[in-house]
Order: sequence, then structure tokens, then C-alpha cells
Amino acid sequence: MVQVEDRRKLSVFYHLTSVMKGEGKVIGRRLVSFLLMTCLMATFGCSLKTVDTFETGDKRAAKSKVLIVTQKSRFKTEVVSEIKKALGQNVLYTKVVDVKWLPNESLEDYSAIVILNRCMAGRPDPRVEIFIDNLQDKNKLVVLTTGRLDSWKPESPEVDAITSASTMSETTVVARIIADKIMGIISSQKKI
Repeated sequence: MVQVEDRRKLSVFYHLTSVMKGEGKVIGRRLVSFLLMTCLMATFGCSLKTVDTFETGDKRAAKSKVLIVTQKSRFKTEVVSEIKKALGQNVLYTKVVDVKWLPNESLEDYSAIVILNRCMAGRPDPRVEIFIDNLQDKNKLVVLTTGRLDSWKPESPEVDAITSASTMSETTVVARIIADKIMGIISSQKKI
């Protein structure tokens, strides 16, 4: 029968504990903790599902075109659905894409661009941040950043930014605010 001490020696945690106590190479608790967290995040946190791209309306005939860039979550899916309902007949073409496809879009084709992204560790998805920094016409952009305690907003004052917790009971309110901002962007373009 294997003794408790022998079982402990066989486990990964025993090895990490011995490293932290100085039995072997001295790595330090912070580095070991960082490595464990990195492995856990890579295994569980980075396996986000991709949003399916879909379009409604006739892109060639529509005068008002909206690009909605989002990430997969129940909250964001519901907000996108509510935005489309709120826009109704005012916007004749809408395209929804995942954040990872953002660099592939021809942005000049759109009257308004909406980005729904999550904030992790105080920062948005790096692709979103790079996109916003490089976008010339920031006045046609609305950004919703979700996070429990994070409230990142772009530094550029031209970007219409909103933050929200991913609370399912708030989807209609958040979508209405975004739809109103989209309609404001579209009507300001018609006046020019």
C-alpha cells in the first residue's frame, strides 16, 4: 500500500510546493503562480467561441449600413438582437461579425460601426484597441465594453463609448441606447 507521503511526492502540487520551499531550483511563488494561472487561462479562458457572421438587407441598395462587431456571450447576443429590432426599418443593411474578423472589413462602406467587447484585466481585446487607434473617422463608432469591475473606455473623445455589466435584465436598455446613438450618427451624416 502506498503511503500518504509517497502519494504526495507523485503529485504535481508536491513538486510545485517543494520548488516554492526551496527544495530544488528556487523559482519563487509569484513565478509559479503566474505559470499556473497562464496554463489555466490558456486551457479554459482562451477557448472563446466565434460569433457567426450574418447579414440582413441588401448591401448594394441600402443607404444606411451598420457593422456590428461582437464577441460570443449570451448578453452580447441578446443586445445585438435588440439593437436590430430597435433599428427596425431605419437601417436597411446590417452585418454582424466576430471581433477577430474586424481587420477584414472595409469600413468606408458603413454609416456606423458598433463594437461590443469584454474588458479583461482593465483592457479590451487588443484587436479592438488597435482598430480604434487606427480608425480615421471615429465619429461613426459606438463601443460597448462589458466587464464586472472594469470600465475601460477609449482615450479618443470622438468615440461614443458605453460601459456595462453583462446583466441580462439590462439588454433592452443597453440596446436602446446603442440604437439611438447609431441613429444619431446616421442622421448627422445625412445633414452633411
